[in-house]
Amino acid sequence: MSLLNIRQIETEDKTIKMGKSKCLHLLPFKHMPKALCIIALFCTFQLTQPISFTNSTEIKLAHFSATNKLPGQSIQCIHQDSLGIIWLGIESVGLTKYDGKRTTIYNNVPGNTSSLSSNYPERIISDEFDQIWVATSNGLNRLNRKTGKVKRFYSKPENKKTISHNTLYDLKRDSFGNIWIATQNGVSILKPDKLEFVRFLHNPDYENPASHNEISSIHIDRDNNIWIASILRGLTKISAKSVAYLNEIWNFQSTTDVSANINQILNPSQYLRHTTIPPVRAMNSHHPDTIWLATQSGLYRYFQKTNTIKKFSFEDEKLSYLNNATYLSLNFDSNNLLWIGSANDGLIVLNLSNYRYQHLDASNYVKNELKSNSIREIMESSCGLIWICTKFGGLHYYDIRQQTFPVLRKSTDYANGLNDEFVLSVLSDKDDLWIGTKSGGLNRYHKKSNSFTYYTADGIEGSLGSNRIEDIVKDNTGTLWIGTEAGLYSKHSTNNQFIFRYPTHIRSLAFIKDALWLGTSNGIFRYSITEEKPSPLPTKHHSFFDTQSNIYIIEIYEDSSDNIWIATQATGLFQYIPESDQLIHHTHQPNNPNSISGDQVRAVYEDSKNRIWVGTKSDGLNLFDRELNSFTTISTPETLPSNTIYHILEDDSGVLWMGTHSGISSFDPTSGKFMNYPPVYGAQSYVFETNAFSKTGDGILLMGGNNGLNAFNPKQIHLKLHESPIVISNLRIFNESIATDISASKEFVLSHKSNYISFEFAMLDYTDPDENRYMYILEPFDENWIYSDTRNFANYTNLEPGKYTFKVKGMRSDGMINSKTLELSMVIPAPFWKTKWFTPILGLILVSIIVLAYYLKILSGKKREATLKAEVRQRTNDLSEAYNKLEQSNLQIEKHNRALRQQRDRISRQNLELKIHRQNLELMVADRTKDLEEEKLKAQESDQLKSAFLANMSHEIRTPLNAIMGFIDLLQAGEIKEEEQAYINNIIQSNSNTLLQLINDIIDLSIIEANQMIIYKSSVNFNQLLQEIKAHYSVNADLQLKNIQLLLETPNTENSIIINTDQGRVKQIYYNLINNAVKFTEKGFISFGYSVTQNKMVCFVKDTGIGIEEENMDKLFKRFHKIEPNDTKVHRGTGLGLSICKNLCKLLGGDIWLESVPGEGTTFYFSIQTK
Repeated sequence: MSLLNIRQIETEDKTIKMGKSKCLHLLPFKHMPKALCIIALFCTFQLTQPISFTNSTEIKLAHFSATNKLPGQSIQCIHQDSLGIIWLGIESVGLTKYDGKRTTIYNNVPGNTSSLSSNYPERIISDEFDQIWVATSNGLNRLNRKTGKVKRFYSKPENKKTISHNTLYDLKRDSFGNIWIATQNGVSILKPDKLEFVRFLHNPDYENPASHNEISSIHIDRDNNIWIASILRGLTKISAKSVAYLNEIWNFQSTTDVSANINQILNPSQYLRHTTIPPVRAMNSHHPDTIWLATQSGLYRYFQKTNTIKKFSFEDEKLSYLNNATYLSLNFDSNNLLWIGSANDGLIVLNLSNYRYQHLDASNYVKNELKSNSIREIMESSCGLIWICTKFGGLHYYDIRQQTFPVLRKSTDYANGLNDEFVLSVLSDKDDLWIGTKSGGLNRYHKKSNSFTYYTADGIEGSLGSNRIEDIVKDNTGTLWIGTEAGLYSKHSTNNQFIFRYPTHIRSLAFIKDALWLGTSNGIFRYSITEEKPSPLPTKHHSFFDTQSNIYIIEIYEDSSDNIWIATQATGLFQYIPESDQLIHHTHQPNNPNSISGDQVRAVYEDSKNRIWVGTKSDGLNLFDRELNSFTTISTPETLPSNTIYHILEDDSGVLWMGTHSGISSFDPTSGKFMNYPPVYGAQSYVFETNAFSKTGDGILLMGGNNGLNAFNPKQIHLKLHESPIVISNLRIFNESIATDISASKEFVLSHKSNYISFEFAMLDYTDPDENRYMYILEPFDENWIYSDTRNFANYTNLEPGKYTFKVKGMRSDGMINSKTLELSMVIPAPFWKTKWFTPILGLILVSIIVLAYYLKILSGKKREATLKAEVRQRTNDLSEAYNKLEQSNLQIEKHNRALRQQRDRISRQNLELKIHRQNLELMVADRTKDLEEEKLKAQESDQLKSAFLANMSHEIRTPLNAIMGFIDLLQAGEIKEEEQAYINNIIQSNSNTLLQLINDIIDLSIIEANQMIIYKSSVNFNQLLQEIKAHYSVNADLQLKNIQLLLETPNTENSIIINTDQGRVKQIYYNLINNAVKFTEKGFISFGYSVTQNKMVCFVKDTGIGIEEENMDKLFKRFHKIEPNDTKVHRGTGLGLSICKNLCKLLGGDIWLESVPGEGTTFYFSIQTK
């Protein structure tokens, strides 16, 4: 670690000068833990203990992105909400939600206004309603967590209640919940409950030149004062009193009134001019008097009391470039450390207690694991983790808990250490540690000099025969005995010579009663130190105490009662009682709960209360009862994350410490409480070794494994624990997510068909999320809690209708169990045929049907009787009526005869009149025939026009309709990929617009021909009108696709040309002519403009298209006439546009004509009256 001094520290009342430090470690940190943090109150190991590991206090980051598979490597910003969920702004990805187990991405979807406005977030915060706000370079966004939809907020210059600019740099929330937004044009203040903005500009006179108001950073200090950094205007302070006054006024006054008086309300005070400091990129404060400033050219501190600014400098010449580096982020953590992120020069961690610092550089990745020197934002989360966002290097974090258990690792270029990281055995001597490695031989660590001596198998006489050191013991004479892969060796304390003693692969050693006991992979035997040879044990159990018993010996241990315990690899535990020559074999018996929990024994230990503890490879911890000769299994999956126990040690307070597959674990026999410390606390790895444990005379515990050796004083392991919150992150019905953010929901009402339900949950502990474990229960469906280990989901099928409560609780990798249980209520209503009222109603319906049928039968008989009586009466009446009708018929016949005679006389008179009329009719027919011939000619002409119209319309309507119907069929078929749907929607929209334009043309032509077109004249600024037309075509897809320039040519751009005409109809003529030019121009340019005569204005549209033959020019302005070029390309059109233009020109008091050269282009001219 690079440990340097500050060249000159200037404070308010004194200047501290510090000389070069030769210390190789940081001084102790002054801890200031948060109320809800896990902070290791770790006293620096080197200063308080006789064992000193020089690399134990190095700040080493963990690379989060690779381990947890984040969707991008350029992390711009980070935020943790009130629930503990992490939100990330990832460049080109968008907003990412991460709960420790899964990521949810909210990004920009073209055409979807409910999506993020940009995939490049700048800052993220949450408001008091737990809504997420995202600042981008394209406006502000608010994420509704329940619906997953985004509301966008854009700047509208004409609306003062909108944000002042769309380019945003920073977001801060004050103590009243108002959000302060740094923009390219001042500060915008948002009241979330009103969704209205107040604009605060440094200089309202310079609102348009945004550079005068460009705000780069906002900081709210601990006294609630607001500091605003401007690129060109320096540093401005808004007092906490003014902020409170603003909130009070805004509560009862309108936003318009507040905006009008914002400068008087806030009463800003400018403390620094931009000429005093370079542009500020970030601010932060730790002391009420001092504001730290990260600028584009170094670090500065502003002292409020003296109103002075001092540059912060680094003395080391090798790091002099840091004095003028660009810094982007400042963060004070709860341990009195200032984390400083630079744009291109890495990370600096400054200890404010002693002003020593560590520079983390990506070029030294092996040392600190920083993968990028471009630091974007730094944040301390609620659990004490420091998060570092980098560009191109992903997300990193630092956990101070990693210093809880100092570790001695393999030596590096910057720190002494072991010559092999894999530790197999360890022995604590008075002044030294003897450490046996897997391939580096024997390492001797000298405590006083903090140095190492390595003894390896180098082939020289007096050296070891193998570099694999299995076990180390010391006899009562001070001689060291080493068990290796090549056999047994001894070393006297007065020299460095190793003497070869016995040729067998030693697995375990024990010094018992002046003799060595040797465990091998084939058995156990005793070795006489005085006779220097194996010494048979006087026992009747010769077959066991033999090197050929084929029993793999793991450990040999003698207790205070002289019992010898022999742990084996897979054949249980043997207890040998020398006094009675009794050998007891303890094995696991599935039907006996009092037997040992497993036969793969790895550790035997007797504590200070003479209790025997046994650790197994996969079956946990056992306590042996001497009186009952039985075992009790102490650990369970709910209490101990790993049932693999390699070794056991007792500290001075009676607590047991174990190396397990999940790190270091402790067990307090008095309280029955387990604590677990995975590698995030500094445990050397997840794998420990059976013989790599020891305890020094001053209470230091040593535990080794495949990545070094831990040495720690249990008295100094004091942890303040907080409960990591747990959330239900997803609820699925038939594998379809119905809710992804249900943290605020209390009850769900589902359908009675919802008989396959899946819950996903996560504990918001990010240091080792894959090792968090869970228990859950669905009441009343489950009878007992279900332990799911690290699986974070639960599935249920065939649930009966009713009310259910899903409960879940979690346990972190360190064994901390949440006391609070997360609950989610759920109601599955019964189908109507299973409800309690269905049976009574069904019975009532059946009874009603029976009664109704009986009643209908009686009613039918009575109705039949009444029908027969009515038929008799009817037939009698019919006979009477027939007689009466016959009498009346006779009278009618006589009357009719009289009428016939009268009619004959009238016909005679009419014949005479017809003769006269026939003579007149012949003359009328001749005149009418002539009129009909004229109408026939008109009808034929109308018919021809009708045919032309129908031919054009059938083509022009059918083509877009077929496209629309075809693509709608594809969408309904559901076979279109999600990324193709936007493209199809655009095609449908385009064809719909074509149909709409066609219908508008037909309507306009009909109105014109019916003489119903009304011209609305008004004063028109003609230059402004043309600018609007050009703006309309600035986003024209065809122009962009063909790369055609649209040019505006006007004779006068400074003065306004005002004419009296119909603005809409003039635009319509221009649009028709420009659209035709776009259609028939493949390259070059299109220009449009005008010239002014005395009473008329001549307008033109010129293109470089295909041109028009002279014989076709007169036909262009006729209805339904289209000029198709000789090429194969089809140009869509109705032939109505130019006809409409000609009629509109006449209505506007002008005319239209053209000039064209085939192959070179066409210019259309039209004139309109100006008065």
